[in-house]
Amino acid sequence: MKADERINILMVDDSATNLLALESILQAPDRNLVSASSGDDALRYLLNNDVAVILLDVFMPGIDGLDTAELIRARDKSRDIPIIFLTADSTGGSHLSRGYSLGAVDYIVKPIEPNILRSKVAVFVEVFKKTRVIQRQAELLHEKNLELENANLARLNMLIELGQELAAEHDPSRVLQNFCTSAKEIVGALESAIGILNADGTLRYFFRCATGEENPSSNGVLTVAQRALDTLITTRRPLRLNETDDLLHSDEITSHSVQSFLGAPILTPSGVRGWIYLLNKLNAEDFTEADERLVATLVTQVAIAYENARLYTDAQRHATELQTEIAERKQAEEERAQLLVREQAARAEAEQANRTKDEFLATLSHELRTPLSAILGWSHLVRTGKLDEPQMTRALETIERNARSQSQLIDDLLDVSRIITGKLQIELRSVNLSSVIEAAIDAVRPAFAANDIHLEMVMESKTCLVTGDANRLQQIFWNLFSNAVKFTPQGGRVRVGLERSDSRARISVSDSGIGIKPDFLPYIFDRFRQADGSTTRVHGGLGLGLAIVKHLVELHQGTVEVESKGTDQGSTFTVSLPIAIAESMGVLDNVTVLEREGNGLPAGFSELLNGLRILVVDDELDSRELITAILTHCGSEVKCSESAAEAIEAFRNWKPDLLVSDIGMPTEDGYSLIQKLRKMRSKWAREMPAVALTAYATVEDRDRALDAGFQVHVAKPIEPEALVRSVAGVAGRKI
Repeated sequence: MKADERINILMVDDSATNLLALESILQAPDRNLVSASSGDDALRYLLNNDVAVILLDVFMPGIDGLDTAELIRARDKSRDIPIIFLTADSTGGSHLSRGYSLGAVDYIVKPIEPNILRSKVAVFVEVFKKTRVIQRQAELLHEKNLELENANLARLNMLIELGQELAAEHDPSRVLQNFCTSAKEIVGALESAIGILNADGTLRYFFRCATGEENPSSNGVLTVAQRALDTLITTRRPLRLNETDDLLHSDEITSHSVQSFLGAPILTPSGVRGWIYLLNKLNAEDFTEADERLVATLVTQVAIAYENARLYTDAQRHATELQTEIAERKQAEEERAQLLVREQAARAEAEQANRTKDEFLATLSHELRTPLSAILGWSHLVRTGKLDEPQMTRALETIERNARSQSQLIDDLLDVSRIITGKLQIELRSVNLSSVIEAAIDAVRPAFAANDIHLEMVMESKTCLVTGDANRLQQIFWNLFSNAVKFTPQGGRVRVGLERSDSRARISVSDSGIGIKPDFLPYIFDRFRQADGSTTRVHGGLGLGLAIVKHLVELHQGTVEVESKGTDQGSTFTVSLPIAIAESMGVLDNVTVLEREGNGLPAGFSELLNGLRILVVDDELDSRELITAILTHCGSEVKCSESAAEAIEAFRNWKPDLLVSDIGMPTEDGYSLIQKLRKMRSKWAREMPAVALTAYATVEDRDRALDAGFQVHVAKPIEPEALVRSVAGVAGRKI
């Protein structure tokens, strides 16, 4: 019982004066005097409270003292509470007999003698205190027994789990490591260790596990523990020591404080195979006999588990050696077979690669030689001077058309190279898709007319904005329209549709042409793949156009699909592009792109470059003469140089207004030339407009030319109008 816990004494009397008198008599620091003016109040208090003694007046209105006592005795909780009756009637024999029958311990007649009352109440208070102490001790004993039962049950469970764990483990070292950790937990020690000995007495395995360490270690045995181990090996019996034993005393200064030791030998029929020891009992000064018996059980368990694991390991090693030998033989046979298969596959792959390369080179040669044949043939006829005017016009148109065809082949090859290397880039801005489609149709409209193909256009709206590169978008649709013309027979039909669906624009190109075979549909967008790649094919091309289309569409965050019911059933290509928000970017209403067909320069260009002195630098004579002819036709004065050194000399002597230079030249290229000009002292040389004219046409080449000091980069082959516009632009001439 706690020192500050007060004892309840219940006083029941209908007279407040009597209650006050009782309180003054019984008042004490260790008592809590509870007053009740009726039997009901007393019963109500006893429902939730214990009292040492009840002082109960016999005569009370309502429920009198005897009835109240009877009700108190009727409840299990209050049945044994001592009751002292208080009465002013000393002659009531019937009351006395009934009161004692109800368990009254005493009767006190009023007026009350204080000393008598104090002594009698004190006896019951003291009895109550001792009873409370006994109850508390019984509770503590019960709790301790439960703790011991739970500890024993926990140990039993841990032993069962350890047995299962050791039985499942087949590696001897892992058996010992797991046992070392579990033994420390089961016995309740701060440190445990296990060692297995060789035949000569040296340690074969040693593992030590201490509280606070995550994994067992293989640090050496403590000197103080080694003396005890030597003893238990000699006696071949368990050994239990405490700090009073001499074996635990050592002159060695260590960080380990050993208060208790418990060890046992691991025995086999041939002798001592090893040992286990535990140091410093948890929550106690010494290990107990029960701990010693438990360790003896653990030692037997680990001896069996270790021996089983060792035998299993030996058997596994022998089986593994046998399996390894068999596997090595099989592997050698399989490797020889695989080597033969790989050699055959590599040979077949190389042959296929050679065939593909040869087919592509043959196709490329054919596609390049065909327009070259027309160009050279008509050029020869023109040089004879025997062509009349209609024939001359036809000759020039044929030469130009085939030259453009070669240019397109080269552009396609460059685009594929950029796609493969990941260098194909687009310049995004808001573009009116309807204008792009119309521009692409205008470029191929002569081909539609020449083949008598009926073109139907169905546009939902004249304004459909997408985010993209206008030139690349026109390239997409020009390829699709060109394919439709190429594969649709004379008199056929081509339908071009544009519709908006949710947040995307869908453009469909349908034709009534030769269609696509179902087995070729999955490869329609592959590079260098053509439905007919034979020498007898009807339609030319390198098989690059649709591969470029697919990549460009994907760069615009779009998709392209193809449908065809089969041969002679026509085909439909559908491009889907995300619609742009008009306010997000500047809107390009009228798309301006270089036309793929065209003849000569606009009439207004004849005086566009009047008064300009232009220095042209190119190592190719044909290129210099062509540029000179174009620029002089527009009113400029032109001087040509075939090297960078000659250009520097011409600049000093002639003082040109503008430079047009090739990039790739022998000895010294155009980059070196522009850098030398920009480093000259003359302000005119540092600020003179310069145009780079080159066959190096990638985005990287353009950026390098601009970084070197050129204002404009123009790619070969030369488009006269594009060249004049570029020169006029850098010269500040309005077109």
